[in-house]
Amino acid sequence: MIIEKEKIKEKIGRYAAINFIEDDMIVGVGSGTTVRYFIEALANRIKEGLKITCVATSLDTSLRLKQRRIPVIPLNYVDEIDIAIDGADSVLTQTRVLIKGGGGAHFLEKIVDYAAKRLIIIVDETKLNKTFPVPADVYPPALNIVMRKIKEIGGTPKLREVKGKLPPCISDTGNIVIDIDFPMEMITEKLEKELNAIPGIIENGIFSRSCRIIVGKLTGEIEEINL
Repeated sequence: MIIEKEKIKEKIGRYAAINFIEDDMIVGVGSGTTVRYFIEALANRIKEGLKITCVATSLDTSLRLKQRRIPVIPLNYVDEIDIAIDGADSVLTQTRVLIKGGGGAHFLEKIVDYAAKRLIIIVDETKLNKTFPVPADVYPPALNIVMRKIKEIGGTPKLREVKGKLPPCISDTGNIVIDIDFPMEMITEKLEKELNAIPGIIENGIFSRSCRIIVGKLTGEIEEINL
């Protein structure tokens, strides 16, 4: 039986909140639609007595946590994060990397996710090996130079469009968000480092750190993959 995608997201959000979060943890909370279900499940556990502190990866996530009365502290208040729960736009199993940043929060997400002792990624199975552009945060005055450099290494960059306003899309940290098309086989840990070596790119959406992927299948089953 095929299960509605939103029900799958709700299931894996609840699964992460129940199976990976313990008392007294500092929890990095990512961004995106699947993580919203994790936040709801986390709020229910807190009502039952769970005691944790969260660090948010975006303004949207911070507001959602506060609305559910989940304790949130600024990133600069912590020097250690026990676990981060986040989503992904694509999980590339062949090159063993994630693509994140469809919501434009990849810069802060990477800081939190890479600082965490453990990283748990929650996705439905449609995100496995999905074709998706690589986002990048670009320092605004460097935009033209960065676009040229990206073309030189084989990428096709474009300004991200925003519904209801003219581009460019501006990230929470005040940088311009661009999306870059690369052949799938190029999207590797090496490309992550190559992009960040371009002066003017603040951060990109390729995530290469080790993590556990929680995959919600359309059949309702849950599979765990180590990446």
